[in-house]
Amino acid sequence: MNAKQSASSHGNIEPLWLEQVKPGMRLALPDLDCTAELVAGYAELLDAKHPIHVDAEYAKRSRFGRLIAHGPLLIAKSLGMLGAVFGEALQVMLEVGEWRFYGPVFVGVKVRLECFVVDINAPKGGSSGAVRLEIRVMAEDGGLAQRGTASVLLSRRPKA
Repeated sequence: MNAKQSASSHGNIEPLWLEQVKPGMRLALPDLDCTAELVAGYAELLDAKHPIHVDAEYAKRSRFGRLIAHGPLLIAKSLGMLGAVFGEALQVMLEVGEWRFYGPVFVGVKVRLECFVVDINAPKGGSSGAVRLEIRVMAEDGGLAQRGTASVLLSRRPKA
């Protein structure tokens, strides 16, 4: 893969290098649209077809009264968006830490994602460092639906 291909695989975004990231920093993640198609595709891909996610009649009779998105779907989508935040500076995902579910995210709604830098572990002189993040999924009503942590390995800016 040449440099041009690498840049295009990250959407031609400007990389966010390790030395640019600071604890407490808020990172912009786009809103997530929990469409019925997205939820159905996830259910099909992972054979996760519990009726609370895919059967509207069943969901109407549940305590939620309507279809809800899979919790892990929201985790996967939010983690997948980190490539668009860090660009080519992102080397690998190191860890998905504690993740808590506080309330449902309903199918057909758009949720806000929030991401904050918790801490950084970067040895002096090293070419990369670990960045620990907190990710929050905010429900349709503005309340906290999910919160979790993840760690990624970021590169320092290459020397010119």
